[in-house]
Amino acid sequence: MIVWATLPPLISLPLSLILVAFGSEMHKVSAGAPLWVLLLLLYFALTMMYVFSIKNGLYTQMTPLQMATQGIMICIVSMEAGAPPILPWVGVVIAVSGFFMIIHFFMHRQTPRSSAAEQALVSANTAGGAGTSPETTPFPLVVTDDEGVIVEANASFKDLTGDALAEGKSVMTFFTPGETEGVVGGKKHAVFQKAKDGLFHFLLIDNPPPVKSTKVQETSSGTDLFDPKTGLYSRKYAQLRIKEELSRANRYRRWLCGILLKVNCAYLPGLGKQPTLEDTFLVAYVQYIKNTIRESDMGFFMGEREILLLLPETPQQGAKDTALKLIDLPEPLLEMTKDYPFATEIEYGFLYYSGNYPLVYDQFIQKLYSSLGGSTE
Repeated sequence: MIVWATLPPLISLPLSLILVAFGSEMHKVSAGAPLWVLLLLLYFALTMMYVFSIKNGLYTQMTPLQMATQGIMICIVSMEAGAPPILPWVGVVIAVSGFFMIIHFFMHRQTPRSSAAEQALVSANTAGGAGTSPETTPFPLVVTDDEGVIVEANASFKDLTGDALAEGKSVMTFFTPGETEGVVGGKKHAVFQKAKDGLFHFLLIDNPPPVKSTKVQETSSGTDLFDPKTGLYSRKYAQLRIKEELSRANRYRRWLCGILLKVNCAYLPGLGKQPTLEDTFLVAYVQYIKNTIRESDMGFFMGEREILLLLPETPQQGAKDTALKLIDLPEPLLEMTKDYPFATEIEYGFLYYSGNYPLVYDQFIQKLYSSLGGSTE
């Protein structure tokens, strides 16, 4: 309530009375009706911006807006009232200072955002994929400035909150920054926060509902979300996540690519299997995959040394280049396998989905497995 008491009209009224009290016929200058209308419209527009700033917690831009409105009022009223000639010029100086501060504020908010986007694009291109942005991230994502004002929100976040105009609002409207969990859109989400280039990125991931299971399941080393051996998402979560991504790709007509990687271990004749060594190679290979794909891509461990990668918003050629890069083992992995009693071979399957026709989970998986050793479109 105290902040609302600073609305420009509430301050302009007593200032106008003071200016009229110091007026005289000798210094009176008529501005004319057209100029009055123009300045009043500008005054009204700046006042509405001030109200918007209060509602959305944009407190830093309230001062320049206040200066611009009061400068306009001092200039026009002092001329009409016949106040000393210096006062109209004081109003001009105050208004101009306010407008310069508004321009500075706008440029200060936009520059870091563009810089962050350019860096993300460069990083993605070096990985062989398409450029990344909040829109290409499959999870709900918002980016805020250092005051908690949302400067960008992707479509997933807007769908979740039902707010298509999230930009410009305080992130506190949706969840509390700094907390690891929050209820957004009526569902509990894990909140991951990262600061970069003066901006704060918040990624929301659904918290899976508690599963009523047997005691054996409760004491299992695995979870429904992640595979404990590789750290990738589990096969069970793949069924849920892939269905959602297929539905989203079909709804928005967006690209979605799938890559299936199968690690084969061929032993030398007469040598027994070494599961421990196979697991050691698998974990190292998974780490190579994580370092190669983009942050917006998702990896799932499907069992039987099979890894499924989901690449949203990725063109066909970019995904193929990524697949070819992943089956070409780097020197450190080749050195690792030199003393192993088996040779390793990576098979891959590939699927490009344009989003222009319905595709269900079972069809998606069947096409991927049938493409092992080749590719399908």
